[in-house]
Amino acid sequence: MIRRIFLIAAITAAALPAADCDRACLQGLVDSYLDAMAKHDPSKLAVAVSVKFTENGQALKLGEGFWKTAGASTYRLYALDTRAGDAAAQAVVAENGELDTFFVRLKIKARKIAEAETLVCRKGQAGFFAPDKMTTAPALYSEPLPESEQSARSQLIETASAYFTAVQSEGTKDYRSAPLAPKMNRFENGVQTTNVPVLGMPAMSGAEQLDKGIFKGLVIDHRRFPVVDEQHGVVVGLVLMHANMNGQMGGILISEMFKIAGKQIQQVQAVMVNVANDSDTSWK
Repeated sequence: MIRRIFLIAAITAAALPAADCDRACLQGLVDSYLDAMAKHDPSKLAVAVSVKFTENGQALKLGEGFWKTAGASTYRLYALDTRAGDAAAQAVVAENGELDTFFVRLKIKARKIAEAETLVCRKGQAGFFAPDKMTTAPALYSEPLPESEQSARSQLIETASAYFTAVQSEGTKDYRSAPLAPKMNRFENGVQTTNVPVLGMPAMSGAEQLDKGIFKGLVIDHRRFPVVDEQHGVVVGLVLMHANMNGQMGGILISEMFKIAGKQIQQVQAVMVNVANDSDTSWK
C-alpha cells in the first residue's frame, strides 16, 4: 500500500503544471492571508469563487471562526511549493491577550486562493504548548540545500512518511526505524520534545524515543503531504493521530514541517491541536 502511495505521488508530481506563482508570490499570498485575518476582513483577499476553508477539520465560510478573534502574528515559518502551487506557514497569533499556535495551508490557482486549511491551538488544547518560545523562525528551513543533499519530490515524501510509519509502528514487531539525522530535534507547539527530559523520562534523541517505543499505541490516518519544496528540503505532512488521553482515545490534528537533507530528517516543527476522536480533516 505504501509503495502504491509513493508511486501515485511520483506520477502526480510528473504531471504538475508549470508554476505561475513563484516563491515571492506564494509567500505574499500567505502574508496577505495572515494580515487580512488580523483585520477580520477576508474581502481584500484574492480568492477563487468556490474557495474551500477549514478550521481544525471543520468546513466553514471564509471569515468565520478564528477570523473573528485573531490578532497580529509574531512568528512565521514558511513552506513554499512553486511546482504545485501550494504554500503553508506556521505562526503565533495573538487572541484576546493570549498567544495561539496557528497553521495555514493555501492552494493557489491562477494566483488566487482556492483552498485554505487551518489549525488553531489555544492554551489547554494540546499536551505541549509554549507559543511564547516561538520568537524567531529557524533559519534552517529557509536555507537552500546543495544539490548533493537535495532529493526528488517522491523521495522527500517517502522520507517524511517513514517518520509517521515509525511513530505508528514503534513498540511492535512491525516497527521500522525512521531516517532521522543523529542531531535531529522536534518541536511541538514551541516545546522541544527531543534531547531534553520529557514526560518524566530522561533526555533521548528522536531515534532513541522511537526505538524504545515511548509513544507506543498511536494510530495515524489521513496522511497527506501537500507542500513539498525540493530546493530547500522542506515537506509539510498533515495527519490525524489517535492517542490515549487520560484513559480515553482522543484525536490530534497535526501539521509537521520537516527539514530533510541527504535523505535524513534534520528537524521537525509541529503545530497540533486536540480534537474529538471521531473527527475528520475534511480533506483527502
